[in-house]
Amino acid sequence: MSASPDSSKKGLLQPGQIIRPMIKPSDVPALVLKLFGLTTVSVKELNSYDDKNFHIKVESSKNNQNIEELSPNGYVLKILNSMDSKNEKIVSAQNQMMLFLHSRGFNVPKPQKNIHGTHMIIEEINFPVDEFVENNEIEKQNNQYLVRLLTFIPGKILHQVLYTTDLAYECGVFIAKLDNELMKFQNEDLKSRQFIWMLENTPELSKFMFAVRDEKHNKLIQEILEAWKMNVMPLIPSLEKGMIHGDFNEQNILVNSEPHDSTTFHINGLLDFGDVQHGCYVFELAIAIMYQMIEVTCMPPIEYGGHIIAGYLTQRTISEDEWNILKECVAARFAQSLVMGAYSYEQDPGNEYLLVTAAKGWDILANFWKTPKEEIINQWNESIKSYQNRHSVPSMRQLQ
Repeated sequence: MSASPDSSKKGLLQPGQIIRPMIKPSDVPALVLKLFGLTTVSVKELNSYDDKNFHIKVESSKNNQNIEELSPNGYVLKILNSMDSKNEKIVSAQNQMMLFLHSRGFNVPKPQKNIHGTHMIIEEINFPVDEFVENNEIEKQNNQYLVRLLTFIPGKILHQVLYTTDLAYECGVFIAKLDNELMKFQNEDLKSRQFIWMLENTPELSKFMFAVRDEKHNKLIQEILEAWKMNVMPLIPSLEKGMIHGDFNEQNILVNSEPHDSTTFHINGLLDFGDVQHGCYVFELAIAIMYQMIEVTCMPPIEYGGHIIAGYLTQRTISEDEWNILKECVAARFAQSLVMGAYSYEQDPGNEYLLVTAAKGWDILANFWKTPKEEIINQWNESIKSYQNRHSVPSMRQLQ
């Protein structure tokens, strides 16, 4: 997903580079049996940008002493893209973070050991030449892919239910608690990780603007990139940083219903640790706000973000600098999703998941961006104030 052949940021995707595995559901049973000693009885492909993910269910018998107890809900077989497969240290860090959070009571996938006793393995997977995309300018066919098996967590994702202000508030609480807990998790490899979806790499989007054909859309993204360079980049060195999830979106947030009320949902867990990183905490909050603005129908998208912030503020504080750049950070995540979605769709036509944000995102972003920052702050502040009589929520600082 990002950068050009002369990119100075090592590890960033280059335009024209095809990295997604070409594996089919029919290939999965043999792979699972070979690597994990499990017999597959069903396979369902899951949404993914660059990887291939499959929900599998298996027979009760197993030929893998490293799996003590079979998961009753099945597993997710993850076959990483060829770029991430080259960085085993980062994937190991992802596994370590999931195991860390799982041990502390967070409902997250748990990595499983393969027949060799490790949580990941590089596997050679060969594809017919005619199945490999012909316009792959940089990456020659790479048949080395990193394979993992994670426990499958049942339930609905946030995208499947009606958004409510209570869910927004709970999202804010959850992501702040998560980041607070991750302060106790250290990993040197994540501190040096670089990839296109990190918000700090927003300027790299300029190399992919050719995929945005609409002139108005192109101009909008250019304005956001300029604002990022002017207002955000100078502050990044001084912003508070730590380990973050990096992709708190509606497809990765698990919810469950109340026992006696199937229409009322609560946040129940978190999926997909592929974008974990060492980054600014305000970026985590901005990502959470941006994705939920896309599908909310119970109120205007901008106003909804204030309910997420209200929950967040019960667990963490937000500095004056973070308040001042929150609009730009939310807009930058819109830009990343829209630009990289358009680019990735050119590389993988037919993968409609890549266009999820685009369906409503361009109009929502345009309205958000033209709204004065002071007005956005006021709308968020009104949402936050609505909780101050019910919860311990600090009042929001006003912009100078």
